[in-house]
Amino acid sequence: MIGDEYFELRSRLGARLVALRELVHDLTGEAEACAILDNLISGLRDPFVFVVVGEVNVGKSTFLNALFGQEFSRTGVVPTTDKIVFFKYGPVQTTTSLTPTLDEVQVPAEFLRDFHIVDTPGTNSIENEHQQITERFVPNADLVIFAFSAINPWGASAWQFLDKVHRQWMRNVVFVLGQCDLRSPEEIQVIIDYMAQLSKQRFGREFPLFAVSAKKAYLARSSGVDRDRLMAESGFAKLEEHISQTVTTNVSRLTKLASAQRYGRQILDQLDQRVRATAVAAERKRQLIEQLQGERALQGERTLNRLAPALEATEMDYRASTGKIAQMSEELLSLKVATRDDSADERGLESLDHRLFQDMMMRVGERWRQAASVVEEDHRQFTRYLHSQASTEIHLAPLNERRDIDDPAVEMRRRFVARIESTLRRFVIGLKLDVAVEPALIKARSWAKMIPTVFSLAMIATGLAWWFGGLVPVLLSLIVGGLLMLLTWFLARASLIKTQRELKEKLHSASSQLTGMLAEQIKEDTEHTFSRFLDILIPAGEEALIREAQLVQQTEMVANLRESFDLLERELQVPVPKA
Repeated sequence: MIGDEYFELRSRLGARLVALRELVHDLTGEAEACAILDNLISGLRDPFVFVVVGEVNVGKSTFLNALFGQEFSRTGVVPTTDKIVFFKYGPVQTTTSLTPTLDEVQVPAEFLRDFHIVDTPGTNSIENEHQQITERFVPNADLVIFAFSAINPWGASAWQFLDKVHRQWMRNVVFVLGQCDLRSPEEIQVIIDYMAQLSKQRFGREFPLFAVSAKKAYLARSSGVDRDRLMAESGFAKLEEHISQTVTTNVSRLTKLASAQRYGRQILDQLDQRVRATAVAAERKRQLIEQLQGERALQGERTLNRLAPALEATEMDYRASTGKIAQMSEELLSLKVATRDDSADERGLESLDHRLFQDMMMRVGERWRQAASVVEEDHRQFTRYLHSQASTEIHLAPLNERRDIDDPAVEMRRRFVARIESTLRRFVIGLKLDVAVEPALIKARSWAKMIPTVFSLAMIATGLAWWFGGLVPVLLSLIVGGLLMLLTWFLARASLIKTQRELKEKLHSASSQLTGMLAEQIKEDTEHTFSRFLDILIPAGEEALIREAQLVQQTEMVANLRESFDLLERELQVPVPKA
């Protein structure tokens, strides 16, 4: 196809501009840049204009059909009146009269998308139209083809018409000597030499001249029989090569491509700057969010460190409370209590757990309320820090700093104190002090109840011994009875002392358990307090990561497109026209 190299270059440039237009639309939606690119894209589709001039019956229509391989200029399509015919692409074949001397013919031939053909009537019959052709079409033509017939190439009207063409446009003129199959090669060469000499004499220059047989060229392209031989004999190969070269090196067209490439590159550079700036901002936002997340974790650790003294003091308070409870347990684990009746010791059996909890709360309650205030203040401080660092980057509306009943920080403080109290209650209940004391009291009570029985039996045994045996049996009976009563008392007392010792050991060993439970609880509450910020930071961080990944992809797309534009820029080197 004629001008394949040019059209391939134009197609690649058009594809790059379309890709750039889509990229601009997707990334920025900038209407002005999109409109400029739309104009550049549509401007690339401007067809080449070929004007064909010659006398009547020199074979212009046959030549055009052979050149483009399609019979678009034929009887029935082109009116037989002396009119200029302007061929262009159309979905259906139509003829429209634009002026009394100009018809527009639309033909569904694909090549007419890239080429507009102006077919003129014979120069020897259009004297009135000479001025319109030379003023309207020739200046806008990319190529002016003067067709001569090898039968009679000396027609004066064609040469006279060429006189009317401005010298500026003569560089676009090509001579085609048609119907060469009707002359011998020797005659053709004589005619070529004479036409070259004549054009040099009259116009001071020679024009590219090609001797062709349009009939053979058309047969080669339409019949499919002896195509290579017919095409070689037609002489069209050199003509097509010259026209393709003319199309490919057309300065105005290449300048237009280069201009479109240059404007596209400017828009691409602006887009590149915006994408890079946005990418930098996205990276900065992601880093800020990561910094804030790290700072949130550090703030939680700092808060825990500030609560450490309260934890240590609570352990000391617990030891003081256990001393008091140990003293109470000594009173409770005594024979006096053990020998009371069941109704008198019910209250005593239930008192240790309650007394320990009450004593602990009296000692540590105010301290942990102050600790809750520390957590609250740290929460407020980090809220203010977050506002100062990221209010323009992250949506922080859920955070507020009001000091009223609806203030989340105030609610956190209440919750913190309540959970510390709950932890202390669970710890005390878990010790099961009353449960530990009760078996010992029951056992001691059972031994204590045996003392009166042993005493009674001893008295009976002593009386019988006195009655039947005298003094010695009496003494033995008293000694045995006393030993039995002492043994019963000793067993009851030993059981109470053992329970008291185990109770003290239990209270002492539970100190680390209390510290662990409180440490776990304040860690959980502190993390819960500052986890509220994660509801903002985590989604913002995920969004920032996604946005940064998108921008990296967009940056790569822009870079790839820039590389394509750079390659096109090297190919679109506009040649300097010869004088």
